[in-house]
Amino acid sequence: MSNEELDKNPFAAFDFSYDEAREADKMLTQRVDRDGRICACGHPMVRHSQPGGIVYCKPNRMECPCKKVRAVLESADTRPFLRKTEGSGKLHALGRGLGACLEKEIRVKWIIDLQCDKCSKVGPLSPVPVSQRGQASSQATGYDALLCAGCRAEIG
Repeated sequence: MSNEELDKNPFAAFDFSYDEAREADKMLTQRVDRDGRICACGHPMVRHSQPGGIVYCKPNRMECPCKKVRAVLESADTRPFLRKTEGSGKLHALGRGLGACLEKEIRVKWIIDLQCDKCSKVGPLSPVPVSQRGQASSQATGYDALLCAGCRAEIG
């Protein structure tokens, strides 16, 4: 086989075709076991583990103090949810990740009923990091609630 033939078709060096390679790649990259669920803390469920019953969330090099794993939505791509919580609402990892998904046109789907975690009111919500006593925090606490505007204002 000449170098000219190989330059035109590099697959000529293999005993399988380009089409066979593409088909195998599609099969391997479209895994059925992929988990696209996102926790209320704003990070992919696959980044959580529970050794000895203790929740451990490590979305990337940073660690998240998540203490209660709760899937709230599914995403076709979980990479936008590898962000840090810097407050509530738009500053929360869940809000930041969802914004990045819409910007990149990544499909997402809520998998919970959208009602306030405190008063059960159905309607627009905000992700809020809360203390064990239920007070709002400006940083990740390990406890996250989806709250309506009234409950969010009430807890500070």
